[in-house]
Amino acid sequence: MVDWVRTEELRQDFGEEDFLEIAGMFIAEVEERLASLAGKSPASLSEDFHFLKGSAANLGFHSFQVACSQAETAPQHADLAHINELFATSKDAFLDRYQRDKQVA
Repeated sequence: MVDWVRTEELRQDFGEEDFLEIAGMFIAEVEERLASLAGKSPASLSEDFHFLKGSAANLGFHSFQVACSQAETAPQHADLAHINELFATSKDAFLDRYQRDKQVA
């Protein structure tokens, strides 16, 4: 679901404070983009899925990234409910882990 190695690399590369800022921006931007998908024609979705795929890769949301990659190449077959669910599950796992780590520190 989430590539924790990638997440840890980002934490080490940017430091805790910047990492949290980047994660917050990622989550907000992805939520905005996902909300904008409803009602769009399949032909116009490819660019959105490309953006989402790249964002997911940057933060290690692997399952979400794979789904966005598939949707990018065949947007007419994209299952938006499933893609939203994958993002929500990845986000929850990410936030749960972050909260656990924060409590231990």
